[in-house]
Amino acid sequence: MIRLPLSLGLPFAATVFMSTSCAEEEFVPGHVTVHGVTTHYRLLAPETIEEGQRYPLILFLHGAGERGSDNELQLKHFPSKMLTPERRAAFPCFLLAPQCPEEGRWTTDNWGSKSSQPLPSEPTDPMAGAIAALIRTVGEQAIDMDRIYLTGLSMGGYGTFELATRYPDWFAAAAPVCGGGDERSAARLVGLPLSVWHGDADQAVPVENSRQIVAELKELGIEADYHELPGVGHDAWTAAYGADGCLDWLFAQRRDPARRAALAGELLARAIAPDERIAFLGDSITEQGADAGGYVDILRSAIQRVQPEASVIAAGISGHKVPDLLRREERDVRAKDASLVFLYIGINDVWHSERGEGTPKDAFRSGLEELLQRLEGPGGATVAMATPSVIGEGPAGTGSLDGMLEEYAAISARFTGPKRRALCDLQVRFRDHLRLFNPEGKKSGVLTTDGVHLNEAGNQFVAAEAALALRAAAARRATVR
Repeated sequence: MIRLPLSLGLPFAATVFMSTSCAEEEFVPGHVTVHGVTTHYRLLAPETIEEGQRYPLILFLHGAGERGSDNELQLKHFPSKMLTPERRAAFPCFLLAPQCPEEGRWTTDNWGSKSSQPLPSEPTDPMAGAIAALIRTVGEQAIDMDRIYLTGLSMGGYGTFELATRYPDWFAAAAPVCGGGDERSAARLVGLPLSVWHGDADQAVPVENSRQIVAELKELGIEADYHELPGVGHDAWTAAYGADGCLDWLFAQRRDPARRAALAGELLARAIAPDERIAFLGDSITEQGADAGGYVDILRSAIQRVQPEASVIAAGISGHKVPDLLRREERDVRAKDASLVFLYIGINDVWHSERGEGTPKDAFRSGLEELLQRLEGPGGATVAMATPSVIGEGPAGTGSLDGMLEEYAAISARFTGPKRRALCDLQVRFRDHLRLFNPEGKKSGVLTTDGVHLNEAGNQFVAAEAALALRAAAARRATVR
């Protein structure tokens, strides 16, 4: 999770921006500073903002030729096209255009290479600035949170793929143009509508970069609307943002967490054995997850649509901590011949410390180690290890138990990586989601009912993340064999 110490520019004072003699003046300037790096941006608002209405937002990432600090060059291609009266009328929206500093990059990719690089653990500082500008805009403007769109060209096409892969739950759709992405991480794009554009004569960014990730998406059964333009060089954006381009398609999309969860479950189902036995071991979050609409139930339904012979074992019990799981893992998991396990524990080990009934850190560490050894013993299961998510949905560091929870999550995370074990870092994923979707800093109500237990959105969110982690664990198991 990125920590974003923000130094913000002037706030937006107007809700309706009037035309001026200079078209670019319709875009109101601002800036953010993250890690000591200042990112300038421009924001275009709908011509008229009606009280009580919320509007789509497009985040646009420009190409390498528009880098700088003038806060104008980034308006050259797509943003300027959106200023025509026809488009202002047809697509009333906010348009956010951050500018990458002169020597910066949205990503660390080698643009001229025909091979991709793995997704870095953290975004570049300029990309962190673009993220901060997005979070700020969402907090200040009347944004429809189910209609946030992402697009970019060339360097920004790479940025679009990377940002969509990092945070697929943030966006309603993404349209990368003459870019590329990490096909190894393509599964994370499940459920996110994509429109990919590239010219087959592009000499600056080889078309192979788009072909590779689109081919991997197709192999995974993930839909991507791919437009490879015959004879077109490094200007696929002319077609992508033209009259017959992606705009009508883009604005027709809406964020659909339920669909993403279901498709992620089906993606998992296609990666497991027909007779797989998947156990979900945990506390009350997992116990409630087995109820109708819960995250276990969502995955059970998705798996059985594809693998009707596969079994799902619900093994969550309210109030349980790591020592409790040690007392029952034989009965609830190993005796039922579970071959895959989603282990989601740690909340109560921290939360119950408020009444003197938590699990000391050393006991949590040693207990978790013993539990994993038992589950994974000879002929045992493959584990996807989840970090404990949240105790309160407010900004990170504001809850009384946030520091302790982060320590315990770090312990859980350290037990992943070796052998066949995979990490599902729910604490990071929850915090990343909440940075965008909880601008008011509410203690609950976004992904949880009470700051801990999942609401409908939270169950859909965890279902998608659990499915991807279990799929990764199954893939590791296959390579170990």
